[in-house]
Amino acid sequence: MSPPQRPAAAEAVAACLGLLAGFVGLFYVARQYRPVELQRQAMYLQQIELKQELKALQKELTGIEQTDLRRRYMLFNDAFLKPADAQAEALKSRFARAFEVHGWTLQTAEVVELETTTEQGTESDPTETQIKGIVLDLNASATNSPQTDEEPFLPLYSVTQCLNYLWSRPPFKEYQQIKLIRADDGYALEASLFLPLRDLGGTDELSSNRP
Repeated sequence: MSPPQRPAAAEAVAACLGLLAGFVGLFYVARQYRPVELQRQAMYLQQIELKQELKALQKELTGIEQTDLRRRYMLFNDAFLKPADAQAEALKSRFARAFEVHGWTLQTAEVVELETTTEQGTESDPTETQIKGIVLDLNASATNSPQTDEEPFLPLYSVTQCLNYLWSRPPFKEYQQIKLIRADDGYALEASLFLPLRDLGGTDELSSNRP
């Protein structure tokens, strides 16, 4: 009876050897993979640190931009429009002559008030600045007729000259939109201007911050 048992024992030994070889191979593969896994974890931690540094830099940059905006607003405060003059009819009368000289009739003027707040962002100077301004929407028209010197009316040239003249005169302004439209009897003009309003207490604040 003993001879038939020998093949079974040999098979059991071979199975054990195969299982042991499998464990050895798995252990070898695991050791080969471990440095890659450690490298992946290190790169992941480095990515998290870089994201945190990026957020900190973005926050610092935002603070610098707000501080710069606040200082510029105070520096050029005297060149801005007085709040008492931020009336549609007053501004229309103020600009009407310039349009008339360049061949345009200023018809309507509408004012939209704007306001934004900037924070200093530091514990030493936690103050806020409210930057106020208006958007002035203008509508003008011009007829397609020769000028007094019999020269043809050039709408684009006349608009450019008119707006350049207004831009070079106080108060400070910025053109946001200029639209020239051909009409049946001439031309129509739509323009949007941004005019920051003067901070009545800004000059004192700027003087107190100077060395």
